[in-house]
Amino acid sequence: MTEEGTIEVTAEVIEPTDALEVTYTPAVFSDNLAALDAYVDQQIEPYIGAQLDPNDYETIKMGRTCMADLNKLKAPIEAERKRVKKIYEAPLKEFEARVKAITAKIDSARANIKEQVDEADANFKAQRREMLAEEYAGCAGPIADVIPFAAILEDKWLNRSTNEVKAVNELYEKVEKALKGYNTLQTKELAHKDEVVKHYADTLDLIGALELEDQLNERDRQMAEFKAAQEAAEAVKAERTAPEPAPEPEPVPDQPTAAAPPVCRWSLAMEFQGTEAFAQQVAATLKGMGITGASIKFAGVVTDE
Repeated sequence: MTEEGTIEVTAEVIEPTDALEVTYTPAVFSDNLAALDAYVDQQIEPYIGAQLDPNDYETIKMGRTCMADLNKLKAPIEAERKRVKKIYEAPLKEFEARVKAITAKIDSARANIKEQVDEADANFKAQRREMLAEEYAGCAGPIADVIPFAAILEDKWLNRSTNEVKAVNELYEKVEKALKGYNTLQTKELAHKDEVVKHYADTLDLIGALELEDQLNERDRQMAEFKAAQEAAEAVKAERTAPEPAPEPEPVPDQPTAAAPPVCRWSLAMEFQGTEAFAQQVAATLKGMGITGASIKFAGVVTDE
């Protein structure tokens, strides 16, 4: 402080540096661990090798008491250890926090640039892919509708490290090879042509496509054998479970034809009581039975005497 009462302040000048330099002085502990160790040995000596009778509840209770005493012996020691550890680690945690704050600035600057680089790379790949797709449509010919462009495209063609001319030339070579394989399949007699061609279109693996044809043929053969065996088993089962045919009926000897009974003439005489409607019903019944020549006559009213 000057005579006029003005405070002079000296500014600390920090020179930037490109390297982290740390001076570390290991902590020196002054403790009584040896004395504490001897004390603990004395205290736990009665408990070493203790045996409890599991069938004696009193000894079990005593065991719980011993456990509580040992916990009390350990608790203050652990508390002091944790206190010292916290003090010891405090400078390290503070140091780490300051270092991470510095490196976070670097990460932030890098992230901003990376976002722009990634966007530019994505745009480049999209443009390169579009260009190659147009080239494929122009040179693929008959396979353009069969083999998708994605099956032809190789990821390395989209990288900046592969120049455009090289990418196009390799595309033409791959299309030519794919066309040869496709034509080879078209000239073969394939029982599963659709499946085989699709496999080739997805993988461009001619050998694999032909192997698929063999696998499908083998599957068909096995299925045919299985079906034939199943039908044979069903036939045997049906034969075993079919009911035995009924025996032929014994012939019935011809019976002598009996002489037809003679037709005779009969007469009917009867008298009955009833209403006029009932008499009409009787007449109709007789007529229905084929009895004719008889007439029903009114004989008088029945009276109760």
